[in-house]
Amino acid sequence: MSSEIKTIHLLLIEPSSNHAETIINALRNKGFAVRATQVLTPEELSQVLEKQVSDLVLAIPDHPDLSAKQAIEQIAQFGRDIPTLVMINDMTEENVVSALKAGASNTVSHTNLDMLCILTEQEIEHLDNRRQRTQAELALRASEKRCALLLDSSQDAIAYIHDGMHVYANRAYLQMFDYSDHDEVMCVPALDMIAKENQDEFKQYLKEITAGNEQHNFAFTGARSDFSKFQAIMTLSAANFDNENCTQILIRQAADNSELEEKLKELSSLDTLTDLYNKNYFVEKLQQAQESAIENACTYNILYIEYDQHSQISGEYGLAGVEKMTQETAKWLTDKVDDSYRLARLSDHSFGLIIEDKSSKKAKDLAEELCKQIRPHLFDIEGHTVKATLSIGICPIGDNNTPPDQYISDAHSAASRLEKGDGYKVFNKALHTNSGDLDPILVDKIQDAIESGRIQLIYQPIVKLHGTEKPLYQALLRLTDENNEAISPEDVFPIAKMAGLGVKLDKWIITQALRAIKTESNVDNVQIFVHLSSVSLIDDGIVGFIEKTFSASKLDKNQLIFQFDEIDATNHLKRVITLNAELKSKGMLTCLSRFGTDPEQIALIDQLDVDYVKLSDSVTSKLHSSAEAGAMVQHLLDEIHLRDKLSIIPKVEEAAMLAALWPMNVKYIQGYYLQRPSKKMDYDFSSSGF
Repeated sequence: MSSEIKTIHLLLIEPSSNHAETIINALRNKGFAVRATQVLTPEELSQVLEKQVSDLVLAIPDHPDLSAKQAIEQIAQFGRDIPTLVMINDMTEENVVSALKAGASNTVSHTNLDMLCILTEQEIEHLDNRRQRTQAELALRASEKRCALLLDSSQDAIAYIHDGMHVYANRAYLQMFDYSDHDEVMCVPALDMIAKENQDEFKQYLKEITAGNEQHNFAFTGARSDFSKFQAIMTLSAANFDNENCTQILIRQAADNSELEEKLKELSSLDTLTDLYNKNYFVEKLQQAQESAIENACTYNILYIEYDQHSQISGEYGLAGVEKMTQETAKWLTDKVDDSYRLARLSDHSFGLIIEDKSSKKAKDLAEELCKQIRPHLFDIEGHTVKATLSIGICPIGDNNTPPDQYISDAHSAASRLEKGDGYKVFNKALHTNSGDLDPILVDKIQDAIESGRIQLIYQPIVKLHGTEKPLYQALLRLTDENNEAISPEDVFPIAKMAGLGVKLDKWIITQALRAIKTESNVDNVQIFVHLSSVSLIDDGIVGFIEKTFSASKLDKNQLIFQFDEIDATNHLKRVITLNAELKSKGMLTCLSRFGTDPEQIALIDQLDVDYVKLSDSVTSKLHSSAEAGAMVQHLLDEIHLRDKLSIIPKVEEAAMLAALWPMNVKYIQGYYLQRPSKKMDYDFSSSGF
């Protein structure tokens, strides 16, 4: 939620004053300033609707005096737009459908305050959007009226055509072509008003206008209704008239200073220092790119480019040196950048580019090449030789309604992440939006490690405590920052998930683990546990990817053991049951990990039918020092073995813990006491000594 406090006027159809107060307090704790009114009868609701504007109704479905359905109907009679959340005790499909059919905006469990707060925030946001849209529509109508008056009174000849026929022509246009009545010109194709020698050119420009949003100016000979001719300049541009896409025609007599106006317009688009386009022109082209992205489902990228030595040059050579460096950099960029890209100067020492590029690959390749080529280049500033490096931020322009200045700001934000300059960064909106209370330095380190490929798998052995050994390893993900310091693995996946990289990371781990089995393992029958994060558990394509990857590797399907956490399985139980069944039906093995934090979840083992169960280290960490903890671990192991599943105890860090585990009949152990995680799978299972 925004840090700005949002005031909401709430109507509560809730007979329990205590529960009403609990709801109000929960909303206030989430940052809302709540002005609540409790209404329990149709009369009370009518009085409130007559006196004030409300934002949201929270209602129970079956209040004897005022049900949710009655309230919704009464609000509709007053013509008010007030969303209603129905709080249901028994969240069955039948009750939910009934409430939605009655006109409820959404439903929520009567006791789930967290969900109620989330849905409240969403409904208030939707209401604000509707109100803003209403205001915008009113403003649009007023604007259209003013535009119609301006068109009618304009001295310029203006018309709109659709499929070659006039749909509107103003008074000046009628006079120019010697028509006395608006209806007359509606029957005349626009092509008939142009001399034959210019008609092919006119048709070509119409096609180009239909394909894009570029404006075209050309001189032509006009044909009046009395067959006389005149010379004029026509401007064609894409437009919308009466909600129809059409073409606007603007005609000025050749005697007008049209050429001078065009020259002035061109000059006003240029930056006087560098002769590049200026920021205003760049923003205009950015808006056109955004419109094209929305209309044609394509993607553009903006590159924000600045040289890193600005402060140094400013300090040593002053303003004149900065201007000279900016000019020289502009010339250098002009030579290196394709003419079709929009290169503009955005500020003192920064430049912008717009590239049509769906995957950002073209933008990244260009950014990398520019950084590489400028390093050896020598600039001459005030008679001194200066070397420069670039910081480049890349931001995709998609089909959302983001203000153009925000795209520039986001690309600048990406460039600013380069503490030492000399490189490029890509702006990740998902990460930027969802990082919330996370440490921004940590967020940046993780994103940078993923983008820069400072990522690897390490392996920790899982050893059989009793009986014949077999080579088992746990694959662990490790990321390092630019100083080669490890980033805590506990921090990686939450941030990767926010950045939309969770599934991508899981797929990378699966691929790398299979590759390691083929290239690094000393034995043929090694098996590796790989973790599936919560985002992969609900990804419809993960099983297909796993099957395809195994097929390409030509390895046995039991050589990877897919592991998922108890809490993720609980949160997505139906999906995980299906996923587990699919994996096992294809001959693959599965493991339920971090198990035992909730003693009531024993049934999960039955529901999922996994092959291995790994206990949570939060349960096992004190088993050698606490009789109660030891009893709990023994109980969980008994339940696991009763179901013929193989048990694993992780984080065995010391001999005392191993001694406590020995009589418990645990099947496998893992931890630093055996071996730290290593880049190689080189543990000697035959000499483990158990």
